[in-house]
Order: sequence, then structure tokens, then C-alpha cells
Amino acid sequence: MDAILKPIGEAIGALLADPTVGLILRVAAAYWVVVWLASALWAFVDLRRRTANLLLPYVSAAVIVLASPVLFPFAILVHRIVRPAATVADRRLAALRDAALAGELDLARCAGCGTVADPDWILCPECRRPLGHRCDHCGRTAGIDWDICAWCGSTLGAAPLAGVVRH
Repeated sequence: MDAILKPIGEAIGALLADPTVGLILRVAAAYWVVVWLASALWAFVDLRRRTANLLLPYVSAAVIVLASPVLFPFAILVHRIVRPAATVADRRLAALRDAALAGELDLARCAGCGTVADPDWILCPECRRPLGHRCDHCGRTAGIDWDICAWCGSTLGAAPLAGVVRH
């Protein structure tokens, strides 16, 4: 067995003794270290965009640095699995979009044409459908389907056809 391993060892030693091969190996090692440290920076910036916690980006970058140049690909894989899927900006935008949609759903609309109707309107400006009526006692606008005025408590006249639909 020594007869086979000795020539292989001498060939590898001669290859590594070559200055060109040594330079290539040093450049490759330096490149690997730069990629390792750049990965730690990427993990830091990525987690700052994805969480409001101030400590987590530092912890993530430290884990990648402490994983050493050999094991940092596994640390990056763990980072990719554990990190939040959406960025903070995406979550804020989704919350604003949901709030806008919820606010739009709460608006009163005309049952005839679907136009957004102000609660004080008596007729729809688009289709002229009755939306409400005025209380004879206090003068405030009452809903089309109300029997009594919510503002003063007086009895209202017969209500015409219902015209406002809440969505």
C-alpha cells in the first residue's frame, strides 16, 4: 500500500510546490472568505428589511460569521428557512390595502345604481332613487327604512321603497 500512496503524495506535493498553483489556491481561498463575509452582510441587510426587531439582524450575521468559512452555506440555508417571508414594507402595504378595502366596504351605496351615497343625501344624484327623508320635527336626514327619527325620536311618515344598501 505504501508503494501506491508514496508516489501519489509526492505528485500532490510537487503540484502544491508550484508557485502558480499556490497563487491560484491563495486567490481561491481569499475569494471564499470574501463570499463568506459578504454572505453575513447580506443576511444582516435581508433581516433588517424583514423584521422590526433591532437585535435579530445582528444575531443572524453573527451566526453566519461564527459558522466559519466551511459551514456558512448551511447557516445561510437556515437563515433562508427561518426568516419571515415578507418584508416589513410589504406587510405595511398589505395592512394599508386591507384598511382601504375595509373602509370602502363600509360606505353606504345606492341600491339602484351602486353609487357611493352620503348619509345626508335624500336622492341618489345618478339614478334619482330615494335614499332617505327629512324628519319634520328636527330637519335631520333619516334612513329610508326608519320608522322613528334617531335624532329626536319623533315618528316618521310612511317610508318609500328602500334605497340604501350597506356593503
